[in-house]
Amino acid sequence: MNKKSKKLTVISVAILLLIGFAALVVHNYKTKTSFKYNSKSAAEIKPEQHPQDAVSAAVNADAASLAEARKNSNLLKILPTDFVLGDKKASVLIIEYASLSCPHCASFTRESFEKLKSEYIDSGKAQFIFRDFPLNQAALTAAMFAMCQAHDNKAELPEKYFFTLKALFKTQDSWAFDEKYTEKLEAIAKLDGMSSERFKKCINDKELQDKILAARMDAAKTLQLKSTPSFFINDEVSEGYVDYLTLKKLIDKKLAETAK
Repeated sequence: MNKKSKKLTVISVAILLLIGFAALVVHNYKTKTSFKYNSKSAAEIKPEQHPQDAVSAAVNADAASLAEARKNSNLLKILPTDFVLGDKKASVLIIEYASLSCPHCASFTRESFEKLKSEYIDSGKAQFIFRDFPLNQAALTAAMFAMCQAHDNKAELPEKYFFTLKALFKTQDSWAFDEKYTEKLEAIAKLDGMSSERFKKCINDKELQDKILAARMDAAKTLQLKSTPSFFINDEVSEGYVDYLTLKKLIDKKLAETAK
């Protein structure tokens, strides 16, 4: 094939492509699909393209029902067993459900908690509660140790409890993913002033274990928790890892609502 023939072939192909595209444009225009929405936003076309159906209705109804159940639950109030940081007169209550073996929970403690404490808790704007939601045996054992430290040092509450939590999250990599997590936790307990004898007695306390597990199951059932950490800011929830700025926006929103 000479150069002239090749050139004519390329031109012919280009013409066919242009004709095909023109036909597509005309078809879409006549059938009022695709290109008719070019000038509209997603919000403007959503009602027309996706009318309410049985599935969406069921999902929305379930979400509304869950929100109402959470709002009316006593679990979103201060319980007698809670260790609370902050001024009792604060208008915002922050409840964190977390597992001591959860890396995202540890990240929140390391990266965000001190900011939260300084800006909202110490300033009297919010109260803070930590509740155990153990995801495995290592987390349960650590939770039992922290609880025993609290009960053994009542004169130093709630600071002692939160100091122990901080130490456990800070050292998480050294114990939470080790088969010998019990031995690792015992070493941490010794550094925190607890004897080996007291530690062993603590982690073998069946009543304490059942108490923590019962509270965990109650939260899972009533609040439908699916991930850790989960934060409840008054009646609004943020599930999973959240950066400080996102959490801050939620808290500020609740502060504004309570100020009205």
